[in-house]
Amino acid sequence: MSENGDQHEPSVQDEGVTDCLKAVENYRGSHISKWDAISQITTAIRSSTASTDDEQRASAGGTYLAMLDEHDNLLARASNRGQQGGDQYEDSACGETKSKRPRSQSGSPESKRHKIDETLYAWKVREEINPLALSANLEQTRTMVRNYTADLKHALWSLQSAESLPAFPKSEWNHVLSGTAVNLDAVFSGLFSSLTEDKVSTSIGDFDLSVSGSKPSKTVQSHGDWTIAWNATSAAILCTFLHRAYELQCYSEYVLQFFGAFPVSHSKVINLDKAIRRYTGEVKNIELSDFGRFRHLEARYLQDDGAGNRSSSSKEKEAAKPDRRSTEACHQWNSGICNRRASECRYRHLCSNCRGKHPRSECSKKD
Repeated sequence: MSENGDQHEPSVQDEGVTDCLKAVENYRGSHISKWDAISQITTAIRSSTASTDDEQRASAGGTYLAMLDEHDNLLARASNRGQQGGDQYEDSACGETKSKRPRSQSGSPESKRHKIDETLYAWKVREEINPLALSANLEQTRTMVRNYTADLKHALWSLQSAESLPAFPKSEWNHVLSGTAVNLDAVFSGLFSSLTEDKVSTSIGDFDLSVSGSKPSKTVQSHGDWTIAWNATSAAILCTFLHRAYELQCYSEYVLQFFGAFPVSHSKVINLDKAIRRYTGEVKNIELSDFGRFRHLEARYLQDDGAGNRSSSSKEKEAAKPDRRSTEACHQWNSGICNRRASECRYRHLCSNCRGKHPRSECSKKD
């Protein structure tokens, strides 16, 4: 932070990042020498970080120098493997028997596991050079998600032994801990199910997790259904992310206003909710209360000509249509000669005498 409280500008702008990565790629392709690559990287950093101190320049430059050094190391290891292969070929051709490197039980040469260098992850490089400014709420959420998912199996085991665990389907807890979108249909179905869930084992990382193997028997179709499922989901999220209470409350009020604005087309609002929660679960730098970031989704799912409303449900279409059938009883049906179904006939298939659900010939009441 600067003295006036403003945040620093990114240490290297996008153009500088592009120039630095281009220099690295040219060196890897043997188009330029290592000295030329270092010179180009230095020039790019200095031209893009005129107001940045030497310590930040050195940090940015060190990232790209590590890429150059890693390329040299890869070439060196490849050369050593080729030399060892040639020695073994000569030994076989001369009939000599020399001691080889110790082998593992599987017969392959023993070697140390390649050490992961996260500085070579492209996303790590960009975050180091040009970090995003996240709100305190999002930063805490990201930290807790990283902690839960570092050992998700243990986190789920610990969660199931919690004393104040709310009623929530076991199959959806992994989505809560991972910060991804919860399936409200599965939540709604689970709340009303009296049967034990069918379990299917699936692999997540280095462990197996048992999840529900069947499709939800109930689906969220109305304002009331959504409220029931969302309240249960909010309780589960608050159990694991207590700091998100205000965010969840704001989002609930945001969705409810659309149910009021679209009293017949509830499926539009339900689809919008699914899209928003899936979007925030994937992007990771947006809160559910960042309503201004959802305008494109509102247009897609709420407008009649939006891309998300091209397959409107037939039930809502029928509900919107006025009932143009006559209230008069069908004389042909009462005479037993109407060949239309009751839903297709313009007149009512009712007794013309007493309005009962039988033809006039079967009516027990006198005229």
